[in-house]
Amino acid sequence: MKKIVIVVGVLIVAAGAFGYFFLGSNENIEAAPAGQVTRIVKIERGDLNLTVSANGVVQPINRIEVKSKASGQIEQLNVEEGEYVSKGALLIALDQKTAQNDYEQAHADLALAEANALQQENNYKRAIELFEKALISQQERDQINVENVRAKSQLLKGRAALATMQERLQDTRIIAPSSGIVLSKNVEVGQIISSGVSNVGGGTVLATIADMEQVHVETNVDEVDIGKVREGQRARVVADAYPDDGFNGEVIRISPLGKSQQNVTTFSVVILVRNLSGKLKAGMSCAVDIEIFRRQQVVLVPNEALKDPRSEQGQAMLASLRNEATPPAEVKQDSVKSNGPAVAEDQPFDFRALREKTQNMSPDERRKYFQDQMAKMTPEQRERMSQMRQRAGGGQGGQEGGSPMGGGGGGGMMFFGGGTAAGPRGRRASQVSNENEVRERLVMVREDNKFIARVIKVGPSNFDHSEVLDGLKEGEEIQIVTISRAKLAADQMNERMRNMNSVGGLGGGNVRGGGR
Repeated sequence: MKKIVIVVGVLIVAAGAFGYFFLGSNENIEAAPAGQVTRIVKIERGDLNLTVSANGVVQPINRIEVKSKASGQIEQLNVEEGEYVSKGALLIALDQKTAQNDYEQAHADLALAEANALQQENNYKRAIELFEKALISQQERDQINVENVRAKSQLLKGRAALATMQERLQDTRIIAPSSGIVLSKNVEVGQIISSGVSNVGGGTVLATIADMEQVHVETNVDEVDIGKVREGQRARVVADAYPDDGFNGEVIRISPLGKSQQNVTTFSVVILVRNLSGKLKAGMSCAVDIEIFRRQQVVLVPNEALKDPRSEQGQAMLASLRNEATPPAEVKQDSVKSNGPAVAEDQPFDFRALREKTQNMSPDERRKYFQDQMAKMTPEQRERMSQMRQRAGGGQGGQEGGSPMGGGGGGGMMFFGGGTAAGPRGRRASQVSNENEVRERLVMVREDNKFIARVIKVGPSNFDHSEVLDGLKEGEEIQIVTISRAKLAADQMNERMRNMNSVGGLGGGNVRGGGR
C-alpha cells in the first residue's frame, strides 16, 4: 500500500513538472497583439528628394537615313554598324561607268558649243563693219545677230549639262551627311540600289547615322503626376545595362496630348541627356527619376509613424490625448438611432438586411444612404465595419468606393468610408505630394519615459519620409507600431504547434520547454 502511495505521488510531481515546463505556467502575461512590431526611432535631419519615377527608352536626337541620289551597283562599302564616321567621309561607291560616259559626252558638247559661240561672235563683228560700209543689208546683219545669240545659248546649255553630269558622277560616291555613329547598315557589296530622288518608293536606305553625344530619353508619366513635371527640371537616368552608372539630364519637352491604354492615361516627356562616355545606345531601356524639388537638411519623420486624425487610429490617439473615452450608453444610443442595419457593439453586420434595404435604390440614393449610415457610427463601429468588409473581400472600397459585399463594380452597393464620395473610376495615388502641402498628423512621442500622442505639422513627402514643419525636434524619439505579416504568420504557426503539442502530448513546442 505504501509503495502505491509513493508511485502515485511521483506521478503527480512528474505531471506537474511536465505541465510547468512544457505547457507553460499560468502567470498572467500581457502579450502584444499578433504580428505587431514596435520600433523606437530618433528624429534626424536629412535631405528630402521628391521625384517622379517612370520607365524610358533612349532615342538618338539627329537620326539620318542615308540614301543615294544615283542608282547603280555598289562597288565599295566603307561602313559598319557601330563605327564612328566623320562628316564628308566616303561611305559607299557605286559603279561610275555610265555616269563617267555621260560626263565626258557633256564635256565634248561644251567644247563644241564654245567653238561655235566664238565663231558666231567673230561673224557678228564682221557683219557690223560691212553694214557700216553699206556692203550688206539690214536683214543680213540681223540674221547674223540671231546666229550669234543661238550660239551663246547653246554654250550656256552645254555648261549646264556638264555641271549636271558632273553632279551625277559625284553622286555615285555617297558621303556621310553628318558625324555620328552608324546605327544600322542595310546593303552589301554588289547590291543594286535605287535612287532616292527619281524613285517613287523613296529609294533604298543604305545606312542610319545618329549623333549620340547627346540623346533623348522618352518616358511616359502618369496623368496624376504630370502636373508636377515642368520643363527645365533635372532628371536622373539609370540604364538597365549599367545599373551602377547614373546620367544627368533635363526635361526639355512635355507632350500636350496624352495617350490612354488600359484605362491609364500617360503623357510623353522627353529628357535631354549628355552621353559623354558613349555608354547609352539607341533603344536601351532605363529608369528615370524626375526631380520635383530637393530640400536639404530638414527634419524628417518616417511616414509609417504618421497617423491621420480622421482615421480610426488617429481618433483613438486623440481620445487618449484628451483622456476622454466614449461612454457605452452613448455608443448604444447611436447604434439604435441609425436607420437600417446598423452595426451594434457586439452584433455582427447584417449584410442580407443591407442588401434588401438598398436593392431598389438608385446609385445616388444608395451613396447618400451609406454616407448617412457611416456618419451615425462610432469610430469603433466603423473600425469593425472596415474589418468585416476586408474579410468579405472589399479591397480598397473604404477609400475608393468599393462594395461592402466585396463586389466593387457593376451594380453592387457602394461603400463610402468616412463620407468620401468616389466615382466609377478610382483616382490612382500620386507618387509625390504637393510641394506646398501642409498636413496635421499624429505621432507617438517619448515624454517622461512614456509615449504620448502629439499633433504635428508635416509638409511634402515621398514614399519614405515627410518634412516636419512644427511639433517635432531633432533628437526626439518616436514610437512606430506596424503589423508584420511574416511575424503574424510565425505567431499563427507557433500557436498551431502549441495546440498540437497540448493535444498529442508532444514535447518541445513551447518557449519555456525549450524542446529536446
